[in-house]
Amino acid sequence: MSETSMTTRRIRVESLEPGDIVLTAGPGKVSKVIRRASKGDVSHAMICVQNGSIIDSTDLGVQAHNVQRELYGPDDHVVVLRLREPLSDVRLAAVIDFARSEIGTRYSKVEAVRSVLGGPKPRTRQLFCSRLVARAYAHAGVTLVADPDYCTPEALRQSPLLIELSDMTEIVSEVELAAWNARPNPLADMQAAQNAVLERARGLDPSIENFNDLDRIVQEHPEWDEEIAAAYRQSGYLDLWKADFAINPWHYDLEAMETSGGDEGLRAYCVGTIREFHTGGLRFAVNLIHYKGALAAHGRRSTRQLVTLYAQLVRNDQLRRDVALAWLKRHHPDQAASDLERIVPHSEHWFSIIDRVEPRLGQIARVSIKAMGSADVCSSCGDPADDFRLINAAEAMPGVPSLRLCPDCVGIRRGFGEILEPLTS
Repeated sequence: MSETSMTTRRIRVESLEPGDIVLTAGPGKVSKVIRRASKGDVSHAMICVQNGSIIDSTDLGVQAHNVQRELYGPDDHVVVLRLREPLSDVRLAAVIDFARSEIGTRYSKVEAVRSVLGGPKPRTRQLFCSRLVARAYAHAGVTLVADPDYCTPEALRQSPLLIELSDMTEIVSEVELAAWNARPNPLADMQAAQNAVLERARGLDPSIENFNDLDRIVQEHPEWDEEIAAAYRQSGYLDLWKADFAINPWHYDLEAMETSGGDEGLRAYCVGTIREFHTGGLRFAVNLIHYKGALAAHGRRSTRQLVTLYAQLVRNDQLRRDVALAWLKRHHPDQAASDLERIVPHSEHWFSIIDRVEPRLGQIARVSIKAMGSADVCSSCGDPADDFRLINAAEAMPGVPSLRLCPDCVGIRRGFGEILEPLTS
């Protein structure tokens, strides 16, 4: 093994949890300047939003990265922080949703410098790494630092609300390094497409920072609809999903998965996938519902393209997770049972999801619960009920993780084509 591979590290993806904060420092000049000015050991901050996925803000803007592609040398410093007191699922989702919503937002070098050196403090919407992390937590009511708008990575490291985790990195073998270097990087293509769309849109309205802004502009300016629709098409944004099918066909086919590699690597991938069985791809369902509503209200061509895209992404995500679950059931049934994410109907977490993807269902369930004086009743009619997982949610009710139903309502729903299985199975 070469000296390089013996000293190349990465974060243990299986040990990283959504909400974890990753702080780093490298041997470069900029990192040294930041550490010297902040009197600290770290110079960059990132936040984990999903199994294997982190988001940060650099001079390329706010972007997502694959943890497994983030490599660190012998002179790099890596710190992983986690809240001392875990957040509820609902508040953690608020942190992650905020970070995701800022994808594409531009980097403010001036404000990043002022966070270290002081000076006037304009509160713009542009971001830098530690501001992104601190604002994400502040959005959920967690104040990690005195001023979330102006803080440093070192200030995050010193936050009394966070603890440092040990043994969070691992050596990357020479064989694995070569394999990763040989693989295409679809996230890089995604970043390029996202930036291309936003740059073209900023030519119409320079105030646009992210895709939330772009959605608003599309609805407010019908005269720009064709231009923005063309930007989505010509950037390749609408076809990015095809890359994973080409690079990792085994994600979507059980028999292909059987021949794709060793048991341990597959098991780690599948476990990580089913632990986020419902929440990992929830953003696709939420966006699909949002764009369907916008399309019904305004009929924009660019919105119609996004409805088609997110319907596809919802189906892809369910298929990928179903395949991972099926492989575990075949080879590690105990782990399939213990690690599958289950969201109990009528819980706070359940309502926080339902209110975004099927608000009418949430309203009916609340009426039934209030009328019967108990949450242990059918979501639809209030009769005694059991809990079910909706197997074909992608087609029937995108984003709905579970249902509490009486036998009669189960029969009715099955008659409409819904595939239901007991939540405990």
